[in-house]
Amino acid sequence: MNRLRDKVAIVTGAGSGLGEATAKLFADEGAKVVAADINYQSAQATAAAIVAAGGRAIATHTDVGAAADCEKMVAATVERFGTVDILVNNAGILTMGTALTLTEAQWDRMHAVNLKGAFLCSKFVIPHMQAAGGGSIVCISSISGVIGQRQMIGYNATKHAVIGLVRCLALDFADDNIRVNAVCPGTIDTPLLANVSAEDLELSLANTMMKRAADPREVAQTVLHLASDEASFTTGALFLVDGGQTAM
Repeated sequence: MNRLRDKVAIVTGAGSGLGEATAKLFADEGAKVVAADINYQSAQATAAAIVAAGGRAIATHTDVGAAADCEKMVAATVERFGTVDILVNNAGILTMGTALTLTEAQWDRMHAVNLKGAFLCSKFVIPHMQAAGGGSIVCISSISGVIGQRQMIGYNATKHAVIGLVRCLALDFADDNIRVNAVCPGTIDTPLLANVSAEDLELSLANTMMKRAADPREVAQTVLHLASDEASFTTGALFLVDGGQTAM
Protein backbone atom coordinates (compact mmCIF):
# COMPACT_ATOMS: atom_id res chain seq x y z
CA MET A 1 0.00 0.00 0.00
CA ASN A 2 0.96 3.65 -0.50
CA ARG A 3 3.34 2.93 -3.36
CA LEU A 4 2.02 6.12 -4.99
CA ARG A 5 1.57 8.17 -1.85
CA ASP A 6 1.03 11.87 -2.68
CA LYS A 7 1.65 11.28 -6.40
CA VAL A 8 -0.67 12.92 -8.93
CA ALA A 9 -1.79 10.62 -11.73
CA ILE A 10 -3.80 11.19 -14.89
CA VAL A 11 -5.46 8.10 -16.35
CA THR A 12 -7.14 8.44 -19.73
CA GLY A 13 -10.01 6.17 -20.66
CA ALA A 14 -10.68 5.88 -16.92
CA GLY A 15 -14.41 5.43 -17.25
CA SER A 16 -14.31 1.68 -17.84
CA GLY A 17 -12.16 -1.39 -18.29
CA LEU A 18 -8.42 -1.18 -17.73
CA GLY A 19 -8.50 2.59 -17.21
CA GLU A 20 -11.09 2.32 -14.45
CA ALA A 21 -9.19 -0.52 -12.76
CA THR A 22 -5.93 1.44 -12.98
CA ALA A 23 -7.45 4.65 -11.59
CA LYS A 24 -8.94 2.81 -8.62
CA LEU A 25 -5.77 0.83 -7.95
CA PHE A 26 -3.68 4.01 -8.06
CA ALA A 27 -6.04 5.64 -5.56
CA ASP A 28 -5.77 2.59 -3.30
CA GLU A 29 -2.00 3.10 -3.41
CA GLY A 30 -2.24 6.74 -2.31
CA ALA A 31 -2.34 8.66 -5.60
CA LYS A 32 -4.47 11.69 -6.32
CA VAL A 33 -6.23 10.66 -9.52
CA VAL A 34 -7.61 12.50 -12.52
CA ALA A 35 -10.07 10.21 -14.28
CA ALA A 36 -10.29 11.36 -17.90
CA ASP A 37 -12.72 9.98 -20.44
CA ILE A 38 -14.68 11.08 -23.48
CA ASN A 39 -17.71 9.71 -21.62
CA TYR A 40 -17.85 12.24 -18.79
CA GLN A 41 -20.50 10.36 -16.83
CA SER A 42 -18.34 7.26 -16.67
CA ALA A 43 -15.32 9.33 -15.62
CA GLN A 44 -17.42 10.91 -12.89
CA ALA A 45 -18.51 7.47 -11.72
CA THR A 46 -14.90 6.34 -11.40
CA ALA A 47 -13.90 9.49 -9.52
CA ALA A 48 -16.95 9.23 -7.25
CA ALA A 49 -16.11 5.61 -6.39
CA ILE A 50 -12.56 6.64 -5.46
CA VAL A 51 -13.79 9.48 -3.25
CA ALA A 52 -16.37 7.21 -1.61
CA ALA A 53 -13.56 4.81 -0.73
CA GLY A 54 -11.61 7.61 0.95
CA GLY A 55 -9.39 8.64 -1.94
CA ARG A 56 -8.91 11.88 -3.84
CA ALA A 57 -10.03 12.20 -7.45
CA ILE A 58 -11.59 14.46 -10.04
CA ALA A 59 -13.10 13.72 -13.44
CA THR A 60 -12.49 15.46 -16.74
CA HIS A 61 -14.30 15.23 -20.05
CA THR A 62 -11.47 14.57 -22.48
CA ASP A 63 -11.31 13.56 -26.11
CA VAL A 64 -7.64 12.62 -26.29
CA GLY A 65 -7.66 13.10 -30.05
CA ALA A 66 -8.26 16.84 -29.57
CA ALA A 67 -5.31 18.99 -28.49
CA ALA A 68 -7.51 21.53 -26.71
CA ASP A 69 -9.10 18.80 -24.59
CA CYS A 70 -5.72 17.36 -23.61
CA GLU A 71 -4.40 20.78 -22.68
CA LYS A 72 -7.50 21.49 -20.56
CA MET A 73 -7.17 18.12 -18.85
CA VAL A 74 -3.60 18.86 -17.79
CA ALA A 75 -4.48 22.41 -16.74
CA ALA A 76 -7.33 21.11 -14.57
CA THR A 77 -4.97 18.60 -12.98
CA VAL A 78 -2.35 21.22 -12.13
CA GLU A 79 -4.98 23.65 -10.88
CA ARG A 80 -6.43 21.06 -8.49
CA PHE A 81 -3.37 19.08 -7.44
CA GLY A 82 -0.38 21.28 -8.32
CA THR A 83 1.56 19.00 -10.67
CA VAL A 84 1.50 15.76 -12.68
CA ASP A 85 3.74 12.87 -11.62
CA ILE A 86 2.19 10.02 -13.62
CA LEU A 87 0.40 9.77 -16.96
CA VAL A 88 -1.28 6.60 -18.14
CA ASN A 89 -2.15 6.81 -21.84
CA ASN A 90 -4.87 4.17 -21.80
CA ALA A 91 -7.70 5.56 -23.94
CA GLY A 92 -8.23 3.40 -26.99
CA ILE A 93 -10.79 2.20 -29.51
CA LEU A 94 -11.01 -0.83 -31.77
CA THR A 95 -12.74 -1.28 -35.11
CA MET A 96 -12.08 -4.51 -36.96
CA GLY A 97 -11.58 -4.68 -40.70
CA THR A 98 -9.18 -5.35 -43.55
CA ALA A 99 -7.59 -2.85 -45.92
CA LEU A 100 -10.66 -3.34 -48.12
CA THR A 101 -13.40 -3.08 -45.49
CA LEU A 102 -12.04 -0.53 -43.00
CA THR A 103 -13.16 2.98 -43.90
CA GLU A 104 -10.86 5.99 -43.99
CA ALA A 105 -12.87 7.57 -41.18
CA GLN A 106 -12.45 4.46 -39.00
CA TRP A 107 -8.71 4.38 -39.71
CA ASP A 108 -8.35 8.08 -38.88
CA ARG A 109 -10.36 7.86 -35.64
CA MET A 110 -8.33 4.92 -34.33
CA HIS A 111 -5.13 6.79 -35.06
CA ALA A 112 -6.51 9.95 -33.42
CA VAL A 113 -7.41 8.16 -30.19
CA ASN A 114 -4.87 5.36 -29.89
CA LEU A 115 -1.76 7.12 -31.19
CA LYS A 116 -2.29 10.86 -31.49
CA GLY A 117 -3.97 10.84 -28.07
CA ALA A 118 -0.89 9.36 -26.41
CA PHE A 119 1.28 11.91 -28.20
CA LEU A 120 -0.87 14.90 -27.24
CA CYS A 121 -1.34 13.93 -23.60
CA SER A 122 2.39 13.38 -23.25
CA LYS A 123 3.12 16.68 -25.00
CA PHE A 124 1.15 18.68 -22.44
CA VAL A 125 2.22 16.67 -19.38
CA ILE A 126 5.97 16.53 -19.96
CA PRO A 127 6.70 20.24 -19.20
CA HIS A 128 5.16 19.79 -15.75
CA MET A 129 7.19 16.63 -15.16
CA GLN A 130 10.33 18.49 -16.22
CA ALA A 131 9.56 21.26 -13.75
CA ALA A 132 8.96 18.71 -10.98
CA GLY A 133 12.20 16.84 -11.62
CA GLY A 134 10.77 13.74 -13.27
CA GLY A 135 7.79 11.48 -13.75
CA SER A 136 6.48 8.29 -15.28
CA ILE A 137 4.46 7.81 -18.46
CA VAL A 138 2.88 4.44 -19.16
CA CYS A 139 1.32 3.86 -22.57
CA ILE A 140 -1.06 0.98 -23.11
CA SER A 141 -0.15 -0.80 -26.31
CA SER A 142 -1.25 -4.40 -26.86
CA ILE A 143 -0.06 -7.75 -28.11
CA SER A 144 -1.49 -6.22 -31.29
CA GLY A 145 1.57 -3.98 -31.18
CA VAL A 146 3.99 -6.90 -31.53
CA ILE A 147 2.15 -9.39 -33.78
CA GLY A 148 -0.12 -9.34 -36.81
CA GLN A 149 -3.79 -10.31 -36.50
CA ARG A 150 -6.54 -11.04 -38.97
CA GLN A 151 -8.90 -8.11 -39.71
CA MET A 152 -7.05 -5.83 -37.28
CA ILE A 153 -5.03 -3.68 -39.66
CA GLY A 154 -6.02 -0.30 -38.25
CA TYR A 155 -5.80 -1.22 -34.58
CA ASN A 156 -2.52 -3.10 -34.98
CA ALA A 157 -0.96 -0.23 -36.89
CA THR A 158 -1.73 2.16 -34.03
CA LYS A 159 -0.50 -0.22 -31.34
CA HIS A 160 2.77 -0.90 -33.16
CA ALA A 161 3.21 2.86 -33.44
CA VAL A 162 2.59 3.37 -29.73
CA ILE A 163 5.64 1.23 -28.98
CA GLY A 164 7.74 3.41 -31.30
CA LEU A 165 6.34 6.51 -29.57
CA VAL A 166 7.31 5.09 -26.17
CA ARG A 167 10.89 4.39 -27.22
CA CYS A 168 11.36 7.86 -28.68
CA LEU A 169 9.83 9.63 -25.67
CA ALA A 170 12.06 7.59 -23.37
CA LEU A 171 15.15 8.63 -25.33
CA ASP A 172 14.18 12.29 -25.61
CA PHE A 173 13.40 12.81 -21.93
CA ALA A 174 15.66 10.41 -20.02
CA ASP A 175 17.84 13.34 -18.96
CA ASP A 176 14.77 14.88 -17.32
CA ASN A 177 14.24 11.74 -15.22
CA ILE A 178 11.03 10.98 -17.10
CA ARG A 179 10.54 7.26 -17.59
CA VAL A 180 8.32 6.04 -20.44
CA ASN A 181 7.21 2.44 -20.84
CA ALA A 182 4.59 0.37 -22.64
CA VAL A 183 2.27 -2.34 -21.35
CA CYS A 184 1.08 -4.83 -23.95
CA PRO A 185 -1.95 -6.74 -22.69
CA GLY A 186 -3.51 -9.74 -24.31
CA THR A 187 -7.24 -10.32 -24.10
CA ILE A 188 -8.78 -8.40 -21.20
CA ASP A 189 -12.37 -8.72 -20.00
CA THR A 190 -13.40 -5.15 -20.85
CA PRO A 191 -16.13 -3.49 -22.94
CA LEU A 192 -13.68 -3.37 -25.86
CA LEU A 193 -14.37 -7.07 -26.42
CA ALA A 194 -17.78 -6.11 -27.78
CA ASN A 195 -15.94 -5.13 -30.97
CA VAL A 196 -14.41 -8.59 -31.38
CA SER A 197 -16.34 -11.41 -33.02
CA ALA A 198 -17.18 -14.50 -30.97
CA GLU A 199 -15.07 -16.57 -33.35
CA ASP A 200 -12.00 -14.36 -32.95
CA LEU A 201 -12.43 -14.21 -29.17
CA GLU A 202 -12.65 -17.99 -28.95
CA LEU A 203 -9.51 -18.32 -31.07
CA SER A 204 -7.65 -15.78 -28.93
CA LEU A 205 -8.46 -17.57 -25.69
CA ALA A 206 -7.59 -20.95 -27.20
CA ASN A 207 -4.17 -19.54 -28.13
CA THR A 208 -3.54 -18.25 -24.60
CA MET A 209 -1.67 -20.51 -22.18
CA MET A 210 -4.00 -19.58 -19.34
CA LYS A 211 -7.11 -20.19 -21.49
CA ARG A 212 -8.95 -17.12 -20.22
CA ALA A 213 -9.15 -13.36 -20.49
CA ALA A 214 -7.41 -11.21 -17.90
CA ASP A 215 -9.27 -9.32 -15.22
CA PRO A 216 -8.45 -5.62 -15.77
CA ARG A 217 -6.92 -5.35 -12.31
CA GLU A 218 -4.36 -8.03 -13.20
CA VAL A 219 -3.00 -5.80 -15.97
CA ALA A 220 -3.35 -2.68 -13.82
CA GLN A 221 -0.85 -4.20 -11.37
CA THR A 222 1.85 -4.01 -14.06
CA VAL A 223 0.89 -0.42 -14.84
CA LEU A 224 1.20 0.35 -11.12
CA HIS A 225 4.68 -1.16 -10.98
CA LEU A 226 5.89 0.96 -13.90
CA ALA A 227 4.30 4.11 -12.48
CA SER A 228 5.92 3.61 -9.08
CA ASP A 229 9.47 4.10 -7.87
CA GLU A 230 9.85 0.31 -7.91
CA ALA A 231 10.58 0.70 -11.65
CA SER A 232 13.12 3.51 -11.18
CA PHE A 233 15.60 1.89 -13.62
CA THR A 234 13.03 0.89 -16.23
CA THR A 235 12.42 3.02 -19.30
CA GLY A 236 11.88 2.49 -23.01
CA ALA A 237 10.62 -1.02 -22.26
CA LEU A 238 7.54 -3.00 -23.18
CA PHE A 239 5.86 -5.45 -20.83
CA LEU A 240 3.75 -8.29 -22.19
CA VAL A 241 0.83 -9.16 -19.90
CA ASP A 242 -0.88 -11.69 -22.13
CA GLY A 243 -1.30 -14.97 -20.31
CA GLY A 244 1.48 -16.43 -22.42
CA GLN A 245 -0.28 -15.84 -25.75
CA THR A 246 2.72 -14.45 -27.66
CA ALA A 247 4.96 -17.26 -26.37
CA MET A 248 2.89 -19.99 -28.04
